[in-house]
Amino acid sequence: MDNPQKVPIPPPSHALIGDDPALSLTSKTIGDAPSLDELKARLVAIERSHGVIEFTAEGIITRVNDHYLKLTDYPREALLGQHHSLLCPPDYVASDEYRLFWQRLRQGQPCSGRFLRRGHQGRHYWIQASYTPLIGGDGRVSRIVKYAHDVTQNVETEQKVLRQGQLLDIMLSAQDGFLLDHNLAGACDKLFSRLLGVTESEFGFIGIVQGSGEQTCLYLPSISNLSWDERTRAWYEQQSRTRGGLIFSNLNNLFGHVVTHNTTVCTNHPSSHPASRGFPPGHPQLHSFLGIPVTYGGKAIGMIALANRQQGYDESVIQLLEPLVATLGTLIHARTLEDERNRMESALRFSAGHDFLTQLPNRSLFFEQASALFAGPHRRKAGRHCLALLDIDHFKRINDEHGHLVGDAVLKELARLLQETLREQDLVARVGGEEFAVLLHDVTLANAYQTLERLRKEVDGHPFCHESRLLHLTISAGVTPYHPTLTSVDDWLQEADHLLYCAKHKGRNRVESQP
Repeated sequence: MDNPQKVPIPPPSHALIGDDPALSLTSKTIGDAPSLDELKARLVAIERSHGVIEFTAEGIITRVNDHYLKLTDYPREALLGQHHSLLCPPDYVASDEYRLFWQRLRQGQPCSGRFLRRGHQGRHYWIQASYTPLIGGDGRVSRIVKYAHDVTQNVETEQKVLRQGQLLDIMLSAQDGFLLDHNLAGACDKLFSRLLGVTESEFGFIGIVQGSGEQTCLYLPSISNLSWDERTRAWYEQQSRTRGGLIFSNLNNLFGHVVTHNTTVCTNHPSSHPASRGFPPGHPQLHSFLGIPVTYGGKAIGMIALANRQQGYDESVIQLLEPLVATLGTLIHARTLEDERNRMESALRFSAGHDFLTQLPNRSLFFEQASALFAGPHRRKAGRHCLALLDIDHFKRINDEHGHLVGDAVLKELARLLQETLREQDLVARVGGEEFAVLLHDVTLANAYQTLERLRKEVDGHPFCHESRLLHLTISAGVTPYHPTLTSVDDWLQEADHLLYCAKHKGRNRVESQP
């Protein structure tokens, strides 16, 4: 049926009045029956106002009037002798529904309703139609007459209203989700699959612009899985797991053109679009593509991308999505503002508790965290911890001989060594000019001493370089365990400071601990 062949055409029947009760041309009112002229006049009126087409019981087109030709855009000779399936979408022709449709007609059952049909060059249209089987003298269906009129505009209007309602529901759901948890990725996920359904698209994504200038990229919290082999499948999974979505850095392509040029790209021939750069081998073929920039204040801050709508994309789809695009622009902008505020608050909190030069916790934060060991249940476990105080030997000499810039570089390099040598659970802070405090968790005094000794040797053998200047540094340290007679961090630090003084007194470049 997908490739119907022409067959000989039986003589078209024009005597449809006397022997066709299904046409409802006979009078149903009380009084005399209508005359033949009246019946002919009614038939002419139907011919002029409706599309009329006749088929054999096998579905071969035998007659078609001018009005129906106008519906299909076909010339008459292109339809006569063809099967009815020529006028139907291929997927409908291949369905059981189509087979049952013709089975009922051949059994003499009339059929009416709305039907999606396909005209010349694949153009789709909707008709309101009635199919009437005509019974011959042998009691079998001899032909089928169809009356139809175009309702495409009505159906498209109804569908548009329906889609607008669905989009409104999607927007409200996304807004509610965002307001509830401020999760923009979650809000995009909630609307994404429904967006594909409303627009009848096979693939798509929602993208958010990140960075600026040459560092601009697209973060995709919601995307169809287009992976086509094990390598791309693993990439999709790794990106989703580590980043909560995909990051596209290369925007020199069809979808990147949408945000880099802040313009809508609507094409039903993606491969021939000037911005297309082709697709990797194995990538699913894209037959149609629609990319709409999501803007705020005239600036592209994201985009919606859709692909492979069977009937292609046009201005009506763009207009349908305008309210959703505006809503996404507001949500993305709100999320951006909140992210920026959170970054500023986080930076302020970090600055308040960290040393500007070394980025280590400062004295205030060290005391705050260390004091927690003296409170409640933590105090009972404090005996598992040790406190060390260390400083750079002859640091004043470095500043005097080489300048404070070199002294600052030395402090930053020592801070890096401390962080690399100590464990993540240990707390290291800059508590004075060249003084550093280290709180070692869950260690014995012997283990703490070994750690500090290892650190001392590391510093002693490390070349400190600054602008071609090579310096040799050493440190001294005092380390002491927690014990029940301590009442505060200050008491504990005083003990460590006393041991540090002992290390200095005994020649520096050494670690002292309680005997």
